[in-house]
Amino acid sequence: MERIVLDPLPVTLDREKLMELNHIPADSDLAEDFADVVEAAGRVLRCKTILVKAGEPVDFPLPPGVEPVYFYAMTVGREIDEEEDCDYPYLGDVVRQAALDGAMAYTQDYLRREKGMGSVAFLNPGSAEGWEDKLVNRAIALLTGAEEIGIRVDDRGNMTPWYSTVGIFTEA
Repeated sequence: MERIVLDPLPVTLDREKLMELNHIPADSDLAEDFADVVEAAGRVLRCKTILVKAGEPVDFPLPPGVEPVYFYAMTVGREIDEEEDCDYPYLGDVVRQAALDGAMAYTQDYLRREKGMGSVAFLNPGSAEGWEDKLVNRAIALLTGAEEIGIRVDDRGNMTPWYSTVGIFTEA
């Protein structure tokens, strides 16, 4: 079984773009706080992905009509959660989500560039009709060995760090 660990991913945060997307005026007090959060996150950011090539049957449900090419586990890492300067209500969440979005974009580009996938789509449990079982989170985390990159999944399928995800990549 092919298993690929991408750690760390070359994800950077574009403060100006994030400010624009979140309607934060450049000359506001909020902009100063936001700049501090982005700078702190940039110092500790270590987004990570594990990919496992699909092929063998799995013992958990898959989305109806979807053929996985890779299973994945992805996280922004605990480092960003543990950074005291990233602990601003809302602002820290904006930065963590932007980092996870960057990790997803990089991983999709990696699959196109290095693995020859054409149009890469991803699904995670809960994102497709008929594939809402949170225990699939745990099964995919175990299949990929997500603990290696710091993802923990409890018996109910809840993941930590909170900005982590598991799922499948498929050809769109």
